[in-house]
Amino acid sequence: MARPTVHHEERVTTAFRLPKDLHHRLQEAAAERDLSANFLAVKALEEFLDHLVPADELRLTRAS
Repeated sequence: MARPTVHHEERVTTAFRLPKDLHHRLQEAAAERDLSANFLAVKALEEFLDHLVPADELRLTRAS
């Protein structure tokens, strides 16, 4: 993982409990791409949250 550390935003340290299989898949995917698992997880979370339906739209859908 020879990628230089460049942070454009302040970072926080946090922890998640992952199923063993998901952890293995993350580690494997990161290794295959020569990326850190942290980098890959951050990108995946960003993409997921960017495509998440806003909560107020969910309420409208449920009320119908």
